[in-house]
Amino acid sequence: MADAVDSRDRAGPGATAGPVTVDTVVAGGWLLTMNPQREMYRSGAVAIDGGVIVEVGHRADLLTRYTPRRLIDAPDGVITPGLVNGHRHLLCCAKGAMPEGGQTLDALRQFIYPSFAALTEQDMYVHAQHSAAEMIRFGTTLFEEPGCNHLDAVLEALASSGIRARTGPWTWDQAGPAGATDLPDWLRMDAKAALRRLADGVEQVRKFGHPRIRDAVTIEGVGTCSDELNRGAAELARDAGSLFVLHKSTSEREVELELATFGHRPVEHMHEIGALNERTLLNHMTSLDDRDVGFVRDSGARISQNPSSALKLAKGTTQTGKWPELLAAGVPMALGTDAENVSNHQDICRAMQLAALLPRDARRDPRAVTAEQAVEMATISGATALWMHDETGSLEPGKQADLVVFDTADFDWRPLHNPVANLVYGVTGHSVDTVLVGGDVLLDHKKLTRVDEGELREQVEQINRRVLAEIGINPEPQWPVL
Repeated sequence: MADAVDSRDRAGPGATAGPVTVDTVVAGGWLLTMNPQREMYRSGAVAIDGGVIVEVGHRADLLTRYTPRRLIDAPDGVITPGLVNGHRHLLCCAKGAMPEGGQTLDALRQFIYPSFAALTEQDMYVHAQHSAAEMIRFGTTLFEEPGCNHLDAVLEALASSGIRARTGPWTWDQAGPAGATDLPDWLRMDAKAALRRLADGVEQVRKFGHPRIRDAVTIEGVGTCSDELNRGAAELARDAGSLFVLHKSTSEREVELELATFGHRPVEHMHEIGALNERTLLNHMTSLDDRDVGFVRDSGARISQNPSSALKLAKGTTQTGKWPELLAAGVPMALGTDAENVSNHQDICRAMQLAALLPRDARRDPRAVTAEQAVEMATISGATALWMHDETGSLEPGKQADLVVFDTADFDWRPLHNPVANLVYGVTGHSVDTVLVGGDVLLDHKKLTRVDEGELREQVEQINRRVLAEIGINPEPQWPVL
């Protein structure tokens, strides 16, 4: 589909003055820039040099002005900015292994936390490599990791993958309104130790010094963290220019617990204790009222909504979510896929479809969330939510060359009249053909360029079987196996 052509095959013998030589030109049938004007090109192209976008424009014009060392030419393809995953755990659990019937707090304490606690440093390295590979395969070029263990191993794995990321150490003090019952004796610490761990995590990521990996101040939330830790983490992220990440307002049960303890809903309580600011990223946020929307808007906080995990855990996203109101308030919003035990996939294309369609049915309003807004959440708005919009999220000169080429030679893309509609309503990440991050080709004709996919899958399978045995989970099918 996207054919690589060496420029020596294009430039005749003795060619001298004329076009400027650049590393790469990526050309396609449609190009979505996601620039401030949301301009689209019919037969568009991107010129890239030194990992940075030099120019975006019409294919014919750019191929006149530039001689690429490599031409990636997809005449019928759709080119978009790299997709953003605003909430993707690397502390992962086996797909399809979580017992059915649990909601958020029960699933966390009975399955997810024990699984996380069982992972070794080598496990984390493999999981991080596998997760990055899966995201790249489906078009994600930037993601936010909401707290991992064995941060050294994770940084090495992410650096080797080529993906862009924000990450920090898993942190809690187990002193929140949900209580400590059923929490594992894992990374147990008081608020002061937790804040030291968070500050050390910021320093560790910065000392690692990888240009594609930024730090985050990551606490668990979901009723597991004290006011002292919430407030201190918010202040640390703001003062350090980092990103304060936590799970909040994840279910009506969490709301009930905070009302009983504090007399405030979770977002209001964050406001009351001074833990909401422009560096705060709130994950899930499925249980809100109109005042919560106002607190988020006024503070400058950002959100990642994770529609497939919300549905799997019956969070009530269609009843108590405020997605149209948050968008109307101008809140920067990303889309996420959460951990693989809840979404069971890492495909932001699927997340776009759910983000566009669920609010329409909930409100019986076909304009509640538009296809264009869904694409924004998956690209420029997602990058803004992660404070990475200075580098990525749109195809503009001066930004990093993070982009995706979609193969449109299949039923879900055809007929192709409006690529935005096809992308949101009919496409999955399986149509991703080529992925570049910082100008590096990480997926080439649907093949990952930096890892052995088969070997990674085998390693993860072995890790997951060991972890499931350790925590006493036997994920057998409910139907009889003959």
